[in-house]
Amino acid sequence: MKETVIKSAAAARLRGGLTQPFTISSGSHKDLDNAVFEVRLAGGVRGFGEAGVAPHITGETLDGTLTALRGAADWLRGRDIDSYDLILRGLRERLDRNRAALAAAEMAVLDALARSMKVPFWKLYGNRLAPSRTDITVVIGTPEQAFDFVSFYRARGMGIFKIKVGIDYDNDLRRLAAVRRAAPKARVFLDANCAWTVRETRSFIKDLGRAGIKPSVLEQPVKKEDFEGLAALSRDFDFPVCADESLYSLADAMRLLRAGVSGLNIKLMKLGLAQSLEVYRLARARGVKLMMGEMLESRLSSLCAAHFAAGLGGFDFIDLDTPFFIKDRVTAGFAGPGPDGTYDLAAVKAGIGAVPKILAER
Repeated sequence: MKETVIKSAAAARLRGGLTQPFTISSGSHKDLDNAVFEVRLAGGVRGFGEAGVAPHITGETLDGTLTALRGAADWLRGRDIDSYDLILRGLRERLDRNRAALAAAEMAVLDALARSMKVPFWKLYGNRLAPSRTDITVVIGTPEQAFDFVSFYRARGMGIFKIKVGIDYDNDLRRLAAVRRAAPKARVFLDANCAWTVRETRSFIKDLGRAGIKPSVLEQPVKKEDFEGLAALSRDFDFPVCADESLYSLADAMRLLRAGVSGLNIKLMKLGLAQSLEVYRLARARGVKLMMGEMLESRLSSLCAAHFAAGLGGFDFIDLDTPFFIKDRVTAGFAGPGPDGTYDLAAVKAGIGAVPKILAER
C-alpha cells in the first residue's frame, strides 16, 4: 500500500476543565467538551483535527459531531492524501451540515499532508510567516473581576483585551472603565454577540467615548440576521464592525461585503478550512478588515487557526485565546501561545504541531 494512503481514521471526545466559566451574552461554557479526529497513513504519519462544538451559537451538538466524524472516517479509508483536493471536496459534500466536523476532518487531512511533506502547516498557505499575536477575552462578570483579570495578564505582557458585553449596559460601562484603569495603553476589542439593537450600539459607543475609551474593533453588535444593521454601523464608526455570527457561509460573506460591512471574523468551525480560504480571498479583494477567531478550542485547533492566519497574512485582529482558559493540558507538543499572546510558529517543524493526548495515547 502506498505510504500516503489513509489506512485508518477515528474520532474521540476531548474534555478538559476551565480556569473559569467562559460566559458571553448568548451562553456559557463551563468546561471544554469537543471532538477530535485522527487520520493515520499507511506509512505511519498521523494527522489530527478538532471540532469546537458550540450548541448555543451554531446549534451543532457533540453527539451529532462525533457521529458525522465517524461517518467521514469510513469514507476516508483507502483514499490517498496526495489527492487532498478531491478529499476536501468530498468532505465538504458529506459534512456541510456540521461545519465543526468538517473543520476537524479537513484539519486532520491537511495536518497529515504537511507532516508527510515535513513542512509546518502554515506553509500550505504561504511562504512568509506573518506575526501572530492574540488578544485575551474578558468574559462577562463584575468590574472588579475585569480589573483583576486584566491586571494579571497585563503584568505578563498581554497588550490586547477583548471585552464581552451585552447583558447589562451600565455594568458593561463600568467593566470597560475598570479595564482601562488596569491597562491604560492596551488595545480594546468589544464583542456583544448579537445582544444589541443598532440604537443601543450607537448609544453604548457614545457613552464609551465620553469615558475616553475607543475600541479598535466591534464584533457582531446586532442580531445575526441584521445585515443592514451591521452595514449601517460600519458607516457610523471610524473603527471596523466585524460580522461574526452573521457569517456562516460563502453566500453570507458575499451578502455582507455587498452590504458594506467593514470587517469579517473568519472561524474555521463555522466555515471549514477550504471555505474559510475562499472567504479570506473575497475579503482581501474587497479591502475589509479581517479577524481570525475561534470557538472554545484547545491548542490543537487554535494553533491550526494561527497557522492559517500567519501563512496567509493580512489579518488585522487575532482572537485565538481560548487555550488560556483551559486548565487541563489536553494536548501534547506545541505549548503556545506565550504569555503575551504570541504564537511562535517558527518553532513548529512539521504539521500543526499539537496532538490531542486522548489520541496520542492510542
